[in-house]
Amino acid sequence: MSATINFAGHAKKCMSPLNLVPVDLDPKLSRIDVEGGTIDLDLFTAEKLEKVVFCTIRMHESGVVESTAMAWPDDNHYLPILWCNLTIVPGVMNVPIFDFVPLMDIVVWPDYAERYIAGVSALRDNALEFLGDAVTDKAINLPSLSVYTLSPYRLVAKVTDKGIVKIPGLLDAYIREYITLWEKASRLDYGPEKQFYLKKKAATRKLMKANDPGYAFMIDVFGKESTRKVFDSVF
Repeated sequence: MSATINFAGHAKKCMSPLNLVPVDLDPKLSRIDVEGGTIDLDLFTAEKLEKVVFCTIRMHESGVVESTAMAWPDDNHYLPILWCNLTIVPGVMNVPIFDFVPLMDIVVWPDYAERYIAGVSALRDNALEFLGDAVTDKAINLPSLSVYTLSPYRLVAKVTDKGIVKIPGLLDAYIREYITLWEKASRLDYGPEKQFYLKKKAATRKLMKANDPGYAFMIDVFGKESTRKVFDSVF
């Protein structure tokens, strides 16, 4: 049996410096409990951020658990998206995904890359060192077009069951660095950069929402309407 951790709870604790403000959700959406599984969903807002999402999905028959913590910047501060994810498929794989998803073209705007994305390289290297021999594959192929959105320094690895208990250490490091960027983020004035930022943000949201590999499985367990509402909240 795979190890388990309170991924969302730990991520929420790490993000306390953001002074998160809860968003009222329909109770039927914040906790979905059906015969085949459960979904726990929390939404928050914060200064400079459109929303912060914590979501845990459990499917009883397969034992699959997917936990996500995401921070979406607002339309006036072109921070990257913080994406922290852990998917556990018992007896098959445990896949952590950690990244700062760029919302600008890092070739056209190298200053953006240097400020917001370059540091992810060290985060990834430190994460792999921290996980040590719990890593069985340092860079697996993500079976989704969502890979198009990620940074060159994304962490998409495969870890053993023993590696799962180390994942909170990754949350500590990635969220701490994101908060540092958040504290320094200045307001983005309207112009070509902001126009591109808004376009890229919308396209990233659309692509990630449309290409999550778990969508079809969630419909089977939770139904199309509930799954759509959860995806609208997460992305």
